[in-house]
This record gives sequence, C-alpha cells and structure tokens, in this order.
Amino acid sequence: MFTAEPSLSWVQTARDQIVAVVESINQPQVSIPGKSPQAVSGHLCGLRNPNGSFSIYVALHLPKSGENVVYLHERRQLTTADEYRAVELEGLQFLESMGFMLDNLNFRNLAADVQEQVLRRVPLFSPPRAPAASAPGPSSGASGLSSAAPDAARVARLLASF
Repeated sequence: MFTAEPSLSWVQTARDQIVAVVESINQPQVSIPGKSPQAVSGHLCGLRNPNGSFSIYVALHLPKSGENVVYLHERRQLTTADEYRAVELEGLQFLESMGFMLDNLNFRNLAADVQEQVLRRVPLFSPPRAPAASAPGPSSGASGLSSAAPDAARVARLLASF
C-alpha cells in the first residue's frame, strides 16, 4: 500500500541509480487531502539503493503550487527482483486508479544525454518549483523553445503504442 510521505518533497538521485521512470500522459483532476483539487501529473520511479536493494516512489506534481506529493510503499526497501516487480505493479495500479494513463520511458535504454534531460524535466527529481505566474505564450524561456514540445512527444508516444 502506498501512503503519502509529507517529509519528502522530491528524490535526490544519480542517473545510474534509476531503474525505471513511468510518467503520466494525461493530467486528471485529483483531490489530495489538504490541497486544492487540480489537474496533476504523475510519476513512478524505481531506484537501486546504494546497499543493492530497490525502492519505488510514486509522485504527484501539483502545478498550481509547484509542489510534489510523494508516496512510498509500506515496504520501503525491496531485496529481490520479484519484490520490485510486485511493488512496481502496485504503484502503476495506484496511479491508474486515480485516472492516469501511463507511459514507461524505458529509462535504462535511453542515451545518457536524454536520461539527463529526463532528470531535469521530471518534477520528482528536483526541489519544488514555484508555480508559473501566468500561462505561457507560444514560446517560453530564453531559449525560445515551444512549451508544447514535451506534450507533442507524449502524444506521439501514445499514438505509437496503438
């Protein structure tokens, strides 16, 4: 069973510790106790701990406040691959029960530079971010890159899965 861990707002990890990253391709409206209902994104991350065990983290990112709500399984450290797979499946079912459609990024198969981009993009891997002051225009930031690019990639992955 996964429960919210209020003392944890993000996961600091190295790229080589990450076993899996699964992210939502939609943003369902979710009501979290003590938070205003809003459309949120969801992530599941599997990590290999320094002692050789595994841990699974499930996180919801609340864009209105810029915060993460991190959930941990009652079994925090998993020692076998079978235990890992069972808890990972439970985490996926937990996210799906809230209305998330999920995409496995196949993190271990990505090039190192793409893995670094995922680490920078996924809210679970960085301290809480201040919410955007206003809706972004057609381009955002100094780079002028379209903010729709990540969404287009998600849609492409969703369509490719059929």
